Amino acid sequence: ISRGRTPSAKSSAPRASSSRTPRKASAGVKPERRPPLRREERPKPRPDRARSREGAPQRPRVDLIYGRNAVLEAARAGHVKRVLVADGLDPDPRLDELAALTRVEVVARERLEALAHGNHQGVVAELAPREFANLRGLLAANPTLVLGLDGIQDPQNLGAILRTADAAGVDGVVLPERRSAPVTGAVVKASSGASEHVRLVRVSGMASAVSEIKRAGLWCVALDVNGEQAPWEFDLTQPVCLVIGGEEGVHRLVRQRCDARLRIPMAGRVESLNASAAAAALLYEVMRQRAVRSRLS
Repeated sequence: ISRGRTPSAKSSAPRASSSRTPRKASAGVKPERRPPLRREERPKPRPDRARSREGAPQRPRVDLIYGRNAVLEAARAGHVKRVLVADGLDPDPRLDELAALTRVEVVARERLEALAHGNHQGVVAELAPREFANLRGLLAANPTLVLGLDGIQDPQNLGAILRTADAAGVDGVVLPERRSAPVTGAVVKASSGASEHVRLVRVSGMASAVSEIKRAGLWCVALDVNGEQAPWEFDLTQPVCLVIGGEEGVHRLVRQRCDARLRIPMAGRVESLNASAAAAALLYEVMRQRAVRSRLS
């Protein structure tokens, strides 16, 4: 006897479905199969549940600044795409200069209220994308005063530092790609537009940038609460790069690569100044020493 399957007679009854759970159909009615949806007919995901995919185009972010002085300084630097001015404003020479520098649109005040969350003074501007210089180009110009910002992540602090840097005549400000606040409208506003006149350099890392700056012939000095010298004990009349840290101070590797570490003496109970105040004190000590040398020479 063969152990194989014995052939059975062909039955006139329809074969059963090969699916595990056959559908129940009415007697004599064949189940209807729906055609597959075409790509354009498939349901689209809800906007609130849509997720961004790698490589998908992202909506461009509009960077706004407001306030007459900040907008005017940005327009003078050529970093403004357009300006929105509220209708019914009193005459102001700053508004006349804005109209001569860039495109100005007169809109209802309610529109500005929706765009600016602060005292906009009837003026809001859309910033053009900020372009950064490279470190090699900055060093090729033989700078005598460079400012390195290591870990300044607060936009208000960054804006205040850039305002002082412009006032002190800094040749360039070096910013790392990581651990640094982006130069947005909040930074421009905090600097009263002075940030638009400062040459900004973006580097991959501050430690490697310090090494390159030293090879160009500048002294690199880190501001540190445990520094060995006070600012007036160091010769700041020579070409120098001042490195200012954030809340955690200048990072260890950056400190190690600097030529000296300076401290700002504190006579009160607090241990240190915030970054913007410390940067202002150090930059004006540079100006003081160089002014004295200039008078004596």
